[in-house]
Amino acid sequence: MSFRLRLSTTLFAACAGLAAGTTLAVPAGAAEAPLGSGLGNFSAAPSAPAANAMSIAAVVNEDIITVFDVQARLGLYLATSGLDNTPDIRSRLMPQVVNALIDDRLKLQEAKRLKITTGENEIRSSVDGIEQRNGMRPGAFRGMLAQANVDTSTLYTQIEADLSWVKVIRKELARDTTVQPQEVKAVMARMKANQGKPERLLAEIFLPVTPGIPEQTVRQLADRLVQQARGGTPFPALAQQFSQSATAALGGDLGWVVQGELEPEVEAMVTRLEPNQFSDPIRTSSGYHIIALRERRSSGAPDPRMSVVTLSQIYLPNLGGRAMTPAKIAQLSEEIHAKAKTCADMNTLAKEIGTPGSGPIPTVYLGGLPEKVRDGIADLKANQLSKPIEVAGARLFVMVCMRKDDTGLPSEEQVMGTLQNEKLTNAARQKLRDLRRAALIDIRI
Repeated sequence: MSFRLRLSTTLFAACAGLAAGTTLAVPAGAAEAPLGSGLGNFSAAPSAPAANAMSIAAVVNEDIITVFDVQARLGLYLATSGLDNTPDIRSRLMPQVVNALIDDRLKLQEAKRLKITTGENEIRSSVDGIEQRNGMRPGAFRGMLAQANVDTSTLYTQIEADLSWVKVIRKELARDTTVQPQEVKAVMARMKANQGKPERLLAEIFLPVTPGIPEQTVRQLADRLVQQARGGTPFPALAQQFSQSATAALGGDLGWVVQGELEPEVEAMVTRLEPNQFSDPIRTSSGYHIIALRERRSSGAPDPRMSVVTLSQIYLPNLGGRAMTPAKIAQLSEEIHAKAKTCADMNTLAKEIGTPGSGPIPTVYLGGLPEKVRDGIADLKANQLSKPIEVAGARLFVMVCMRKDDTGLPSEEQVMGTLQNEKLTNAARQKLRDLRRAALIDIRI
């Protein structure tokens, strides 16, 4: 079992519902590991001598990134990604680590320019949220980093940059990413047209074939990544560190993809995969793709568990201090059948009988009800009484008062929110690209 950690409470999701930009994966068992257990396999890269550690790795405008900063972030990646700590992996990660640190400096500089601050309490709260969402006891994540000889300050700096960037985006870009009604209607129409078609939940790693890099080198890397994925290394970690697709920041997540929307070479391979399998490297005109199939379903298929109902129930206990005799339960059962024709009738009878738990039930999802109750009312229409439902300690009668079945399609409000998030995410990426182009950046390692 492995855990993916979204460091800024899923970054934009914490404030605007967007996808995360920074993802870490905790190695298998880390959530349960006591602070004194061995995590040596995930230790940071060996430390350089002090003089080298404080030498300059890069300059970003007026800010300096030291070799120590690079080593610390590399150690954080290795400690949380599940990747092997080998010279080859460290060498391949180094350019991405340097770029990530440059992006962090640019984010913090922009926040400073806009007089945006992020407090220590916000950062610590974000770390607490990581532990809570991944079932880790308080302090376990920090303890894991300590075991791996990773300075927690590098984690805090990364979180500070992410949280500050969220605030920058909300202040600078949110007002300029409006969604037009016709955009929502177009998406709804496309989803309705695809309803019922096979759909796959996919993730990807993409390695481009570009001039100057032998294709054999790219293919060998792709083969190694497939081996690591099949050997248990978390696919999201591999995607984040090695994929050259825009989805890398999301751990390679492609979401639900309707059959037929992929390139032919990729489509042919995906149709042969089973859930939780990884493809061999797939060569297309642009490079090599590795695809992970997570789930299958029919596009937009209604989910009965998502049907919304309001109920009225009468509870006839046969155990405990309020237990009724079998004869009394039989008498009341006949009376309920005879008199309960509407939910108003049910509520009146529930009040007269007066047993705890009897009366109206507010709006609930069918999937949130106990299994016996859910099965007993699954096919009922409004103002239709269930058969007697025998539950632990009681006989239960339930009537559906209102029912709204799931259509399998999101509401217009949900589509609008998704489109807004996509626009904001794209605007944030463009903003960061603009900052990089305008910055004075000098990489020295």
